[in-house]
Amino acid sequence: MWCTSGCGSREASTREGAAAPGDAAHAREAPFPDLTTPDPGADVELPELAPRTVLRPIRLLLDAGHGALDNAGNTSTYGVEEQEFTLDLAQDVRAELEATGWFEVRTSRAAGELTAYAARIDAARAMGADAFVSLHSDVRGAARSWSPLPGLETRAALDAPGFSVLFSDEGEAGLVARRRTLAAAIADSMRGAGFFPYGGAEYEGLYAADAACAGSFVDRHEDRKRIFVLRRTSIPSVIVETHNALDPREAARWDESFTRRAFALSLARALVAAVDSRATTSRD
Repeated sequence: MWCTSGCGSREASTREGAAAPGDAAHAREAPFPDLTTPDPGADVELPELAPRTVLRPIRLLLDAGHGALDNAGNTSTYGVEEQEFTLDLAQDVRAELEATGWFEVRTSRAAGELTAYAARIDAARAMGADAFVSLHSDVRGAARSWSPLPGLETRAALDAPGFSVLFSDEGEAGLVARRRTLAAAIADSMRGAGFFPYGGAEYEGLYAADAACAGSFVDRHEDRKRIFVLRRTSIPSVIVETHNALDPREAARWDESFTRRAFALSLARALVAAVDSRATTSRD
């Protein structure tokens, strides 16, 4: 979220002792001259959501990505494991979604749990979920070593910011169409809220861009490496790569309550627009 004003820091989850990007105490140690310069999309309004009119809430399985055996995910430019970031984000997003009155949300795992991916799909099926959304962060770009904090040596990159939404085109045509619709709705809603879409330069051979929707990509890994949670669900499923975890600007902003709320409400609008209305009215 590229916000230059009105973005309050998350006091509860801010890294202990962490300096903001560009802090004077560490700026001379960093390889980048100014880590606080915003990218496009500043000063946007939070998206709004109309009162719920369907008979029951939309049921969502919100997956905190990684957190499986031997799969902690990436490590951010501030030394935060992806599995910890996604769990914290999922808890915040769940609270925001449920507060709208539109959603019944279950998260895929709790703190300290290691949860197999098949179990996450089983949980979605058990709750009668209308959609499966998995939260992640990406790592990309020409990374260079830097020290954001005394004693912490990590990597940082400024040349590949942005979000991406991933889906699979394997399976029955109707399900594929619903996946593509959900991915496009999320990407459109995030762009409308000021989030910057990743262009896909490093995705060649892994994902193909949806030409009709900036920020949306279809899985193109070789068959045995295609993403399990995208191809094995019987409901629309997507992965949201929220940002580049090696970009200090993005990593810092995704620790802010304003950014997380803007994302949650963007996701809410997309789900309301994309989930088949019959699914929210005809089932108990």
